[in-house]
Amino acid sequence: MTHELLTILEAYQEFNSRNLSCVMVTLVHLEGSSYRKPGVRMLIAEDHSMVGAVSGGCVEKEILRQSLPVFESKTPLMMEYDGRYRLGCEGILKLLIEPLELDGKTVEHVKEAIDTQHPLRWKSHYRLELGSHEGLGSEIYIESERYALMKNHQPKGQATFEQALEPLQELYIFGAEHDSAVLSQMAYELGFRVHVVAPPDEQKTIEYFKGACRLITPLFSEVSDLPIVRNAAVVLMTHSISKDTQYLLELTSFKPAYIGLLGPSHRRERLIEAVLEHKPDTEDHFIELLRGPAGLDIGAQTAPEIALSILSEILSVLRQKNGQPLHQKRGNIHA
Repeated sequence: MTHELLTILEAYQEFNSRNLSCVMVTLVHLEGSSYRKPGVRMLIAEDHSMVGAVSGGCVEKEILRQSLPVFESKTPLMMEYDGRYRLGCEGILKLLIEPLELDGKTVEHVKEAIDTQHPLRWKSHYRLELGSHEGLGSEIYIESERYALMKNHQPKGQATFEQALEPLQELYIFGAEHDSAVLSQMAYELGFRVHVVAPPDEQKTIEYFKGACRLITPLFSEVSDLPIVRNAAVVLMTHSISKDTQYLLELTSFKPAYIGLLGPSHRRERLIEAVLEHKPDTEDHFIELLRGPAGLDIGAQTAPEIALSILSEILSVLRQKNGQPLHQKRGNIHA
């Protein structure tokens, strides 16, 4: 969700530079089942450009049609989309459409908060009754600071939807080969904040790693100074036993949620032996974190397929899922 909001804010800045007004659409209430859940958002510009989606793509044309009066009236509007007869999802969506009027300084402040891993909170004031209503609207909170999407907004809604926007999930990729670049781009598209760590003599630039927020080239002894948090994911893919060993020795002081190792299982065993030889007091917990070969078994062969396999395993670990086929799952897809 946080990554989607960041994408919307960047698009909003681009539309603003072209003097295009925008409205924000938020799914605030759901009855039944739907492709997306409350809290998803999309942006519509007055030239009918759309960024983001609140469904799989079936609802957006109707939302665009109903959003047009909001550009003129500047009054928030509640709309409903009944998917029981149109989508087969058996859900009724209640959507809040409101003018987006954040100034440039506020947008940069929110983006900076996302970049620095500050948690945000979203609050929407809405009504279940359809049509235009004064006083509806949304706010973004950064700690105790409140930023209303509309100028001079005074909430008067009958109901509220609140959502915690967690910091972006962090992924550290150790290695600078082609498959690292593929993993970086795919991870970014999934909403990860990607850091690429390469040896000091690496000649590639950040432009090679699409989606990465930074490329760093620390000495091996400096790796232990990296701000790797507990819920971060780490993937070692240098294609060098020696480099992977040196990186792992410095990573033993961390407890990330996931450490993936490229290559076959016997390569993992060699790396573990090397780590224990140099640091025999390494905790068992760290050894148990090492997943090699990294990824879920989907028959991956190409670099994009391998990236998909690795990211699927990372998500399953972070969300504590077992990666089973959905058709074998009893009950609802989501809790």
